[in-house]
Amino acid sequence: MSTERDLSPKQQRSQQTQHKLLVALHSCLADKFFEHISIKDIATKAGVSVGTFYRRFKNKESLLPLLYQDFGRNLVLWIDDVETNEYIDLRDAITQLTAATYQLILNKKSVFRTLHLNSRLHSNLLSSDKSVNREVVYQRLSTVLLRFEKEIIASDKKTACDMVIYMMINTLLDKALYPNLTPATASQLTAAEFSSELPQVLLAYLTKNS
Repeated sequence: MSTERDLSPKQQRSQQTQHKLLVALHSCLADKFFEHISIKDIATKAGVSVGTFYRRFKNKESLLPLLYQDFGRNLVLWIDDVETNEYIDLRDAITQLTAATYQLILNKKSVFRTLHLNSRLHSNLLSSDKSVNREVVYQRLSTVLLRFEKEIIASDKKTACDMVIYMMINTLLDKALYPNLTPATASQLTAAEFSSELPQVLLAYLTKNS
């Protein structure tokens, strides 16, 4: 892989400008939804001209792969921390994972919403990150629960843990990102209350006989 020292001055400037634009997009997302952000907003935040933006990108959607890749790197750092945490038992593992996932969504809410919506509108976005496999991330979360497989009743413990991770992430995303829309409105709990109650449901799925 090429390092910055291997690049020409022109290539280095281009990478620096690209980084500025990505940082600017993050800054804009703190105040506005992606669909309300203009290219001028991004260029102004980055301290470059609109013309400079257009010399590198066709439109603001062209920044989405960079945002997706940047989020992927942060996601790996997050899962590294999750794996090093100590868990007393299955209940504790589910509770901590749910709390950590909810906090991650809150901390990156604008980025999550942007990628969650646009990955459905632009399916090629999901294949733009060649370095981070999201399926592997989910499997690593599932493996945390499998540390306590003796407590899990299901005959196919791995499938059951995969299901719990899916339900945890999917429901927390809906409740945190779209609290006033269906299906989130099916529960009258706030997002914070929902995240506190959810571990009980997930634990019951893994430990109760059908």
